[in-house]
Amino acid sequence: MNEEGVRVGGSVDYTATGRFTFHKRNLYYSFYSSSTPRGIQFLDLRGNILEEQVLDPYSPYQNATGKVCGVWRRIPREYRRLIREEKLVVSLLWQRADLSISGQLYRYRTLSTEMYSALLEGGLPGSGGTAIVSVSTTAPSIHVTVIFNGLFTAADIADVPLTLKLHTHDKQTLVLDEVIRVEKPSGELNTIEARSAVSSNDLRLLSRHRLTVTVASRSSDLSMSGRVVARANCELYQALLSHHTDPLQDKQAAGLAWMYVDYEGALRYHIQVEKVTKPFDVTLVVERRIVELEDLTPNLRDGWINGTLDRLSPKHLEQLYNGELGVNVATAASRSVVRGRLTPRAASDPRNTPQGPSLLRPYNPHHYRTTGMAWAAVDIECHLHYEIQMTGPNMDSGDYELYLSEVPLVAPGAPVSRRFIERFSGSSHEGSALGLVPNELARIESGLVHLEVADIRTSNTLLLSDWTKPHYSDNDVPSIMGYNSDRSGGGGGGSAESPLSCYHGGRFHEEGAQWRSPVDRCVVCHCSAGRVACEPLVCPTPPPSCQPHRLPDQCCHTCHNSTEELDTGRGCTMAGQFFLPGSSWHPYLPPSGFDTCTVCTCNALSLKVTCPRVECPALACDEKTAIRPDKKACCKVCPSQLQAEIRHRQHHTQHPGAQGDQPSVITDADILAAGGCSYPVEGPYRNGQEWHPRIYSHGEVKCVKCWCKDGKVRCERKRCTKWSCSDECCQAKCGRKRRHTFKHLTSRKNA
Repeated sequence: MNEEGVRVGGSVDYTATGRFTFHKRNLYYSFYSSSTPRGIQFLDLRGNILEEQVLDPYSPYQNATGKVCGVWRRIPREYRRLIREEKLVVSLLWQRADLSISGQLYRYRTLSTEMYSALLEGGLPGSGGTAIVSVSTTAPSIHVTVIFNGLFTAADIADVPLTLKLHTHDKQTLVLDEVIRVEKPSGELNTIEARSAVSSNDLRLLSRHRLTVTVASRSSDLSMSGRVVARANCELYQALLSHHTDPLQDKQAAGLAWMYVDYEGALRYHIQVEKVTKPFDVTLVVERRIVELEDLTPNLRDGWINGTLDRLSPKHLEQLYNGELGVNVATAASRSVVRGRLTPRAASDPRNTPQGPSLLRPYNPHHYRTTGMAWAAVDIECHLHYEIQMTGPNMDSGDYELYLSEVPLVAPGAPVSRRFIERFSGSSHEGSALGLVPNELARIESGLVHLEVADIRTSNTLLLSDWTKPHYSDNDVPSIMGYNSDRSGGGGGGSAESPLSCYHGGRFHEEGAQWRSPVDRCVVCHCSAGRVACEPLVCPTPPPSCQPHRLPDQCCHTCHNSTEELDTGRGCTMAGQFFLPGSSWHPYLPPSGFDTCTVCTCNALSLKVTCPRVECPALACDEKTAIRPDKKACCKVCPSQLQAEIRHRQHHTQHPGAQGDQPSVITDADILAAGGCSYPVEGPYRNGQEWHPRIYSHGEVKCVKCWCKDGKVRCERKRCTKWSCSDECCQAKCGRKRRHTFKHLTSRKNA
């Protein structure tokens, strides 16, 4: 089916041409447009909106081909009747409400053999057209059908001559030049056709998109033209590479391929091959006889071949469209280890994705002749769309079940989940899972999800995919499902099963668990509400009676006062962590972190853990003015004591190799680490320091005083009483009070 969007609404002259394919209750649509639309509507002839969709036009496929692709799924029966009766209207929308174009769906017999398309622009305002170009390479010939409006004036009533030309962009080479008469011009749509024998060189120019089609009126100056490019259908070609005979070697070999023709006429290909003995060759072949057309092996990298074939001949393009080409993998010992035929598929979700398909590998290594491929994508409504294609003995007649699963062997401690999707029959299936819940979206986002195909008859798993993250159509998945994927300690964290589990360092951890980071043993992490938080280990200050020893694999000291060698096999366990005899530590209490006011000790003799609270010395100042030396300090000190310690440190801390009268410079980081405060003007300030804030436009504001306490800045304006009116900070306030009092007394006197 074909729809031509040439009627224009709004102030901007947009033009588009579309192709439509109805398959299994789904309507797949493809457009070439003069400007990228943002939405699409399907309407009946009365203007009632039946379906409206937001377009996502920026996938790699659409960027490379210049097409707009999509699908209307699960069309109701009454709307399918409108399609059959050619009573369905399609409207393309842009950002502004008044910018839209619309057109009606019609059937055209020439679409079945279309190889090239053209979007024609020009003519009267609100007009446009499309060209359907078919070729034959056996006896080189070309057939052009043009559907258009906007080339006829009011004087053109009957038997109006038009010129149809096919020429190079510079008009130096003319391939087709026909004069066609239109007996009864229509104000809506008109159709003209031309057929001509051409040379092989003309077909070569056509396949490389170097030709333009032009339709012009011979009775006026009106004309329209457009570049001839690949046919407007959004389609790609995929192949599942498998054994065609029982192999003697490379039994686990498998692969997949997909490719498409871009806007410039080049063939972009992506091929995955695995478990084939090197060296091997990957070639594009005529599948039936394995006739090599192009060697693709030079682009092989890590089992993948990605590249572009610029010079695709008309014959090869015709064979590609007819499903006669394939991909073959050969070695020195075998002419064809695995191969597959390239078959067309609509390039819409789930195939319109950046990631590409995933290879379905046999779960049982003995079933090496069974393999498959899977496409998957999540749309803007959080529906999962997928396509499964399988090959193997008796696969066409089997009944299967599809699951969304996590395999615990991939990540130790992983929660087991296996979500049934649906049952299907045969070796290929396309479907959708509607309305995924947040936990299921979380599993997909984690990248640990597998697609699993099981045999209903035996209940055994046949195929399993290492599934990469699917494409999300303009979805901010973390905000949709409340899912967090923090990365801490090099392992990454986040909930993959539910808010009560965290994935970090290659394994899952239960809610409330704490552990040492596998990247740095001196970093402690915990799982809280499905999120991973990590912070460096805080070591307590050793007591005066301690003889500290620090073993190579330990982060903090160990008090060991005996002359005997320390037995590292004994120790204490607390919160799932092991501590050596005599070691001391601050307990880790998620989510607050380390409790620096408590010191736990593993008794070297009894191996019992005691956790007494730290006793703070009495303060020589008011409790309200006391500050903490740093943010994690347990005991407060007086500001004067802290300043004395800082001056003492400045006086005695020297640069390496410097003279005794050259104190080291305390950096901003040192000030902040000691409980200081960052401040945009003249900051940072030390813990306990006071100052008047400074504003760029007014200078120092002496009526406001700020102070830093334990990393937080507080500012307060000077309080004024009736006895402080002589103070410059209070004069304005006192003036307001006097005026208020005067007005009050005057009102009472007048009363």
